[in-house]
Amino acid sequence: MKQSDHSLIWLGAFLLFMLMLILVRLWYVQVISFEKYERYREVQSHRSVRIPAPRGMILDRGGQVLAENQPAFNIVMYLDQFRDDFRDTYSKLKAGRRLTTAQSLTLQRDARFLAVSNAVYAASKVVGKPSRLIRERFEEHYAKRRYVAMPILENLSREQMARFMEQGSRLKGFDLEVRASRSYPQGTLAAHVLGYMRPRSRQASEEGSELQMTYDYELPDFTGISGVERVFETELRGEPGAKSILVNNLIYREEEDAWLPSIPGKNLFLTLDSRIQQAAEKALTHYDPQVKGAIVVMDCQTGDVLALASAPAFDPNLFAGHLPSSLYQPMIDPAGPKPLFNRATHGQYQPGSTLKMIIGLAGLEEGLIDPVKTYQGEGYIMVGSRRIDDTAGAGLFDFERAFYKSSNAYFIHYGLQLGISQIVSWGERFFLGQETGLLPGQEAAGFFPSKAFVARGWHPGDTANLSIGQGKVDVTPIQMAVLTAAIANGGKVFAPRLVAGWESLDPILGRQFKPAPAASIRTQLQVSSANLKILQQAMLQDVEHPAGSGAPSRIPAYPIGGKTGTAETGRRLDGRRIKETWFASYAPHDQPRYAVVVLVDDGISGGTSCAPVARKLYETLKTLPQPATIQARRQAWSYHAHERTL
Repeated sequence: MKQSDHSLIWLGAFLLFMLMLILVRLWYVQVISFEKYERYREVQSHRSVRIPAPRGMILDRGGQVLAENQPAFNIVMYLDQFRDDFRDTYSKLKAGRRLTTAQSLTLQRDARFLAVSNAVYAASKVVGKPSRLIRERFEEHYAKRRYVAMPILENLSREQMARFMEQGSRLKGFDLEVRASRSYPQGTLAAHVLGYMRPRSRQASEEGSELQMTYDYELPDFTGISGVERVFETELRGEPGAKSILVNNLIYREEEDAWLPSIPGKNLFLTLDSRIQQAAEKALTHYDPQVKGAIVVMDCQTGDVLALASAPAFDPNLFAGHLPSSLYQPMIDPAGPKPLFNRATHGQYQPGSTLKMIIGLAGLEEGLIDPVKTYQGEGYIMVGSRRIDDTAGAGLFDFERAFYKSSNAYFIHYGLQLGISQIVSWGERFFLGQETGLLPGQEAAGFFPSKAFVARGWHPGDTANLSIGQGKVDVTPIQMAVLTAAIANGGKVFAPRLVAGWESLDPILGRQFKPAPAASIRTQLQVSSANLKILQQAMLQDVEHPAGSGAPSRIPAYPIGGKTGTAETGRRLDGRRIKETWFASYAPHDQPRYAVVVLVDDGISGGTSCAPVARKLYETLKTLPQPATIQARRQAWSYHAHERTL
């Protein structure tokens, strides 16, 4: 027998021996220890955890970031690593005493809380940020969610985070957690358009159609409450991810498995121009830092909303964390300034003399008003037995003079000749009393009498009031911007546009931008261009003529067409009646580009309160190049902004 044959025999014997060992071990595990492992399996279970997706950014038409995600650094602790501390603390507190079952359970709870409190105190000393463990929150977390990390210190500063990274290794059971926090880098800019967010409270998840499930636990997340954060919640939120946590019979974590990756939300590009938005907000508060009002700037030719300002404003960053009740309650106090109220879309006000634009155009189109024919004003007009004073005074008025002097008597005279049926018909052409569709669910319709409403009872005095924009009529600033733009652009009544496009991250194709459809034209006014020019010329004189009510808005070499409005309301403050004041305008007059509507609630008059605000805004607008187009400006936008999205 050769030497090599002996080696093969010994190798075969060794392999056979090892195979026998494996078979014996398998027999022991599957037969002898079956009941043991079956009991172990039965006392374990899985918990599903929802992982929020990175929320999409919100940007203006030129790529200026209005809302993004910033990392929030938190310190968390894993209770499963403190089980030995719980037992040791319990033993020390018990000190050999004989306890009843109830006493033992109470002492166990005390021991757990004491052990965790001491650990939290040590962590807070290391970080340099005081923290107090609230027993009720700890007990709830221990009873229901001890398999996930418990937040201890939230929103650490960079310095505090560095301290933990340097010294935290000696703290057992603690870890640094990074979560996405919504951030609004421009502060209060366009706050009412963006809206704000609050913690997501629902537990039964309502995701897209591709994922419908209920989670055992949902990591902290926020949902949009107002503005575009709410309207486009689904698109911005994206699709959440999920992980499973294997827990034992004590509900402590054994292992984790992330089985569903999250899909980031889409980035939303708005039609707003941050430069114009900022100028509008500054102009509004320039009149009065405590002003209650609104400004809408709209592109006359495209229907894009370039600015939508409401005052007073609020900082949406306040809602990104825990907002104390002491700060929130004054915001929603009905008797307070109501900073959360979007006066540009939700505010309903009597339009005053700005409605004379419709009465004048209707009178011209129906052949009742001859623009050169004069009307003898007496300084008042009688409607039945009621006397209505005319702030324009007595004298002869042709259409242009009556318009820039804002003669109530003139427009009531022709409004009564038009009749309520004609006025209602003309209001319907501009869709007054209907939402514009700018922010679905977050816009007021206002009120304009319908034929059915008139049929229930209408009087000549009602028609007289309506002819000068008072009484049974309410409009919103966005509606007046649409109306003004239609007069400026030749009769196109737009459904205004706020969304310029969406950008998504395709796993194969990369970033994909999809522009939104252009603003739709709800109707084209069938009016003669000659009559429109007569009205436009009268609006120009309202600003350019020294006696024009809109003269305080005049800017040399920058022709503006406009109409002021002042409506006395039934509301009172300190014994006086509150006035709702307006200035509706467009510029440049020869090539209309911007429609600008200014509202000041509780103002003095449209000319005194609103026209100077418009002037300040136009001083900025006239220096700007053509409003940025989303396609052109987006190409120049640095994608470094995306790197801030978590």
